[in-house]
Amino acid sequence: MRSALCLALLLLAACSDPIPETIDGAMQAYSHNRVAEAEAIYRRIAADPAASARDKAAAHRQLGRIAWLIDGDAERALDEVRTAAGGTETCAAAQLEARILQEAQKADLLLSRLEPLAKACEGADLADQIRLRAVAAGLDLAAAGRRDALDVAARLLAAVGAERREGLSGSAIALQLALLQGDSPAALKAWKDYFWLTDTDVPQGLAAAYPAAAPVFEAGLDPAAGAAPRLQLVDMLVRAGFASAAERFARSAGLDRIAAADPLWEKASAYFEARRTLETAVLASNRRVARGGSAADLEALLDSALARLMAGARLSGDRKAALLRAYSVYARADETDGYDSVHFGHAVEQGRWPVEQYGHRALATFLALDNMAANGFGSWLWDGSAATGGWTEEGPVIVQIRSEYTSSPLTAWALFSGGPARARLLEDLKREERADLAALAGGDVAYLPGLAGRIELQVADRVGRRAKAGLPPGGDLRRAFLAEYWRASFNQSMLVHEGRHAIDKKLVRGLARFNDSNLEYRAKLSELALGDYPRLALVNIDAPEIGSGSAHGKADEKVLQAYVEWIRGHSAEIAGYDPRRPPLVQLDKLTDAQLRAVARELDPIAK
Repeated sequence: MRSALCLALLLLAACSDPIPETIDGAMQAYSHNRVAEAEAIYRRIAADPAASARDKAAAHRQLGRIAWLIDGDAERALDEVRTAAGGTETCAAAQLEARILQEAQKADLLLSRLEPLAKACEGADLADQIRLRAVAAGLDLAAAGRRDALDVAARLLAAVGAERREGLSGSAIALQLALLQGDSPAALKAWKDYFWLTDTDVPQGLAAAYPAAAPVFEAGLDPAAGAAPRLQLVDMLVRAGFASAAERFARSAGLDRIAAADPLWEKASAYFEARRTLETAVLASNRRVARGGSAADLEALLDSALARLMAGARLSGDRKAALLRAYSVYARADETDGYDSVHFGHAVEQGRWPVEQYGHRALATFLALDNMAANGFGSWLWDGSAATGGWTEEGPVIVQIRSEYTSSPLTAWALFSGGPARARLLEDLKREERADLAALAGGDVAYLPGLAGRIELQVADRVGRRAKAGLPPGGDLRRAFLAEYWRASFNQSMLVHEGRHAIDKKLVRGLARFNDSNLEYRAKLSELALGDYPRLALVNIDAPEIGSGSAHGKADEKVLQAYVEWIRGHSAEIAGYDPRRPPLVQLDKLTDAQLRAVARELDPIAK
């Protein structure tokens, strides 16, 4: 399984390892699902008179996030977050407060506090994240019957900058607003912005059912439209996974009353009910697991949801194929990095891809999923900072979680283009350099956040140089950068990493086939040797799961240890190498050619 940052179950031996009493140590404990231990460290830092104002603020903010995400306690969460707002993390605290207020259905309170919360952030982009929460709150009020709420939401959205408004969350919110306003051109624009569409107006995976989106929006949002074109629009939205937007539009149009017996309404209403029930049950299960309890029977929960979809659309036959055809739904219940998990999303791209590495070949089915109702326990625990990015199944079938690959290009663009994001990272690197040295005090390999930050910056600069070199006169550098980063990420993570899993399903036999850490190790070597940017692979290899005992953690540690040994034996070949410093902190000094060569030396099929 390929993850933007997969999470892991700690081995018993690892669980006994002491965690540093620092913010980074608490975050590491949390990432390994040692939530209570992380909480205790945060509380001690918050109460420590000797702790810095920055650390105290960060501790309170993380306690607030845990109180909301893990326990669903809005009041306790807000108390912690507002305490954090008095420190040096004012903007981050304001963003978290806005999130809690919106998700806890305290829309009026959020709207009343919008301006002071937005003013806590330096830079329009950071404040715009809060404004988008306020727009969502306005839509929540509109759904509850507040007649003035749509105008409020529209006014707030107009004040959000174009980059944030056209991003993933911004375009989804803009789509919902346009639907409720009956604005067909705005709805189509938001739809295309969400899917990054240029030459067509419908994602490839939906084209068999809806070859063009524009006519569907125009007919469904015509003021004189009857039930039939509105139901077609709802069906297209359901297939794309816009559950809340589709249901709110349908109810505002009265389809639940005037079309209750229509097969398309039965299909859509079954989807709304099944998805809502599944999301509620999975959240309750995740919260129990995070507090040391047992997971629900997730396989049974998913089976019930999928059976409801089959009945609602009057489907029969092979369930997986039928649901993919009727709803574009693709789902599975499994164990992801040691935790019972559900993955449920919508296939917005489908195809067959040939994969070839070192003379070995496989033909794989490819699916890109979006608008996930669930993406595993680990993705939920990490709360947006990382998530499962894809996997390979028997077939072979390669699955990508599209939404997990849209934020990285935007983050990298912010670093390459300069401004606050780059300045913040450079400032953080000064602090994290010391933390990296401390992390290596007990051995050769550990997660090094400073090294990861430097590599992220190197990747952004390399992608930027290539995008600029290929840019025609008058071209859009931002669009070219995002396209190049997306292409490289897709190639590396899906075709190379997951493609290696598809190849290894044919090559690896016996017990080795069940050794997930060995399979991940082999796939990571392919990324390093065959990806367009080997440093892009290192961003995910130098990761917090190192030391966790998970398949990814073991594989990451094995890869980095091999590079440490190579650096020791070839230090004279590394420009700027300092023998007084640990080898791993100097991994970013290797050239791309050196990174690739080491991976090929290690890979059994490259030999």
